[in-house]
Amino acid sequence: MPRPRGDSSMIGADASVAAVVLAHGSPGYFAAASETVRSLLEYTDFDVVVHKGDGGRLSVPVSRRVVVREIPELGAGAHRARRFLRKFAALGEWLQQTKASHLVLLDADTVVVAPTSAEDVRRALDGRGLGMVEQPTIRGSGMDRADFLRHYVTHSLAFIAPEARVPSLADFRFFNSGVVLGSRPALERATAWALEGIARAAGEHQVGEHMIADQDYLQVWANTIAPGSCASLPGEWNHCEHWHADYPAPNARIVHFSNFCRGPGEEAFLRMRAARRRWPPAPARPARESLVRRLVAPGFTRRAGTVPPGA
Repeated sequence: MPRPRGDSSMIGADASVAAVVLAHGSPGYFAAASETVRSLLEYTDFDVVVHKGDGGRLSVPVSRRVVVREIPELGAGAHRARRFLRKFAALGEWLQQTKASHLVLLDADTVVVAPTSAEDVRRALDGRGLGMVEQPTIRGSGMDRADFLRHYVTHSLAFIAPEARVPSLADFRFFNSGVVLGSRPALERATAWALEGIARAAGEHQVGEHMIADQDYLQVWANTIAPGSCASLPGEWNHCEHWHADYPAPNARIVHFSNFCRGPGEEAFLRMRAARRRWPPAPARPARESLVRRLVAPGFTRRAGTVPPGA
């Protein structure tokens, strides 16, 4: 295995929280992940590990808090779900390397916009092993928790644990995996379970047109395999224009520029940089067409009965 850049022997020696970011694939992910890492260095004292594909470059300051581990890029013929499922391999490897008691798993299109401490992470978990934000809707679609539950049952649960009990609507949460907080023991259990399921799966991770990715595994773990183990975090931990009506909320802590797995483009990168430097952002021009409406227009609606990838 290639030697990681940075002083990995120091990572977690005294820190209680480490952040994990995966960056590989299209060039946009490397540019976006660079903003994610910069925001972590600016607004937290967390150690940061980046599992980076060997096909791209990061633009981040040299820091003893940052370790970059090179991973081989997937071949051109790899199923699209594999890009996201690699998060579990990265997380599993890092759990063996770091001494941190808690980890924060961040998508490469998220950016920290407010000071965040280890105590903030522990307080948010409130004694639970994991913590994620519930995605209540896709704005403009009319979808609600009941629609998400139907999608969960016919896609995520059907592929990963078809014999498992279906959670009740009152208990179900459609967690978004763009930001995941977790204690070491809880993440070790969830990661080991996910890696076993991924290895055991027959065929590609797909049901109909919907790929089965990291979010599906984390949702099944939180809702069905280990119900009650995941705290439903306040929206400030994973704030996104696609599912929060109060966007841009001044109290946001981590902002998610979700692109429904299409890969961050130049617009997302520029918005991430602007958010990192100033939050909330300056008011947008009224004539600007929102990304939400452009994405919802093709048919991401309640009537369509499905959820866009990565939602």
